[in-house]
Amino acid sequence: MKKQILFIHGGYTFGSRKDYLKFLKNYELDPYKKRSYWINWIALKLKNKYEVINPDMPCGVNAQYEDWKIWFEKYIPFIKDKSPIIMGHSLGAIFLLKYFSENNYPKKVSQLHLFSPAVYDDGLGPEKLSTFKPDVKKIKKISKKCNEFHLWHSKDDNICLFKNSEIIKKNIPTANFHIFEYRGHFKQPTFPEVLKVITKK
Repeated sequence: MKKQILFIHGGYTFGSRKDYLKFLKNYELDPYKKRSYWINWIALKLKNKYEVINPDMPCGVNAQYEDWKIWFEKYIPFIKDKSPIIMGHSLGAIFLLKYFSENNYPKKVSQLHLFSPAVYDDGLGPEKLSTFKPDVKKIKKISKKCNEFHLWHSKDDNICLFKNSEIIKKNIPTANFHIFEYRGHFKQPTFPEVLKVITKK
């Protein structure tokens, strides 16, 4: 059986409907813009030995934690790997941070990767953590639920500020903290550093 990776993508969440509607009105839509997401590149690179499951989380443009929790748990029966890898980017990372600090997962996760997570609202503009906001006092519980915990953040991230991961690292000293200078919010087509960690012997 192939090893399994469960990846939770990003999204938007708001403190109020007013902020949500303002976001929709101001959003610069370009239906012709081609987007390359590095998780697809990783899936292609690992296709012979790994299965990457990348669910479409509900209402990604106006996400609610409880909706995502229900949907995430529907995928648990499909994870047959005894020690899966679980990854989340942006709001997906924030979701996993809250979920694993508040809930038990039925298996010991071999690697938990959080890319550009956040624990507070500063720097997010009209978007807020809203229902996704984790309790910082609880996040240290995460270290007992995975063999390896990896944080990935770039110092020039202007969406989820770098100091969010510094707070997480302070609460989970054993976290593997991968720091970058000029990667922004990791909106890139490839991510060789992650591939290397996943496939290490």
